[in-house]
Amino acid sequence: MSNAKQLESRIRAIEQRVAAANGLTITEALIDLSGPIVRVLTTGTGDTLVHINGISAPVMGLAPLIAELPGFRHVLVDLPGHSLAPPYDWQGRSVRELAVDVVTGTLDALNVTSAAFVGSSLGGLFTLWTMLDAPARVTRAAIVATPATALPGTRVIPEFTSLTSPVRGRIDQSLMRLPSPRSVARLALTGAIGKTAARAMSDDMLDLHRLPLRLPGQAASYRALLCRLLDGGAPRPENILTDEELAQLAAPSLFVWGNDDVFCSPEQAEPSVAKIPSAKLVAIQGGHAPWFDDAASCAVPVRAFLADNSIRAAQA
Repeated sequence: MSNAKQLESRIRAIEQRVAAANGLTITEALIDLSGPIVRVLTTGTGDTLVHINGISAPVMGLAPLIAELPGFRHVLVDLPGHSLAPPYDWQGRSVRELAVDVVTGTLDALNVTSAAFVGSSLGGLFTLWTMLDAPARVTRAAIVATPATALPGTRVIPEFTSLTSPVRGRIDQSLMRLPSPRSVARLALTGAIGKTAARAMSDDMLDLHRLPLRLPGQAASYRALLCRLLDGGAPRPENILTDEELAQLAAPSLFVWGNDDVFCSPEQAEPSVAKIPSAKLVAIQGGHAPWFDDAASCAVPVRAFLADNSIRAAQA
């Protein structure tokens, strides 16, 4: 067995332990979208709830939150080049077009006409783009944490600026493939999700975030997508939603925002969210991945939003 296959097997074993620790039983499938390939994990029964996580993050990273949302058929989407989904170069058409095609193509392959979504960080951006360009596919959306570059004023952390630079970025990409202690990965995550969340991660959860980047092509996929989203230390203008686009987001939406989110604070996000007709913003304790700070508290507003029958009545 090759080193890459051994690493894949190790990651799958860790994934199963994380699932079991959160009371989840998962099945796995790869979906070829005529170019990009997504990896879909499914657990539970009920109405379909689609989950998409942040850039370079495994969708199983959302397991603590998913465990707090019973009563759904949870469809967990590993985007192309994420976790064990095969590498993808994210070139050609705009990222927005690629994102919407990935989301709608996945729904088509699963025979899902429309569904509710939970999107975090990049997953939130992909969800918002789908709400705009394929509005019939998203019935409601819970956006947890800053949705990547979607809103004006979003900051870029130094790690992202370094990774997108022409010279330093290539060095960073090479370093990602090298073995390193968990302490290094935990420290790196601290800059994005905060000290409390990074410390709260189990070793298995931490390994799900760091080990896939050692697989051939995954670090390059991560950097390629980041370079399409950012221009040096700022989001590319085409990846920021305009006031007009915010006003066109028709599906009911909930924004769950950690008070200590390093990319954008709830106060900074409020003016943009206020432009969305059927949106509500709830600030909670935590950072950019608040379910690691406190999964139960993070799930409370999400669960209430998904269970709100008045939304179904308004859509009928």
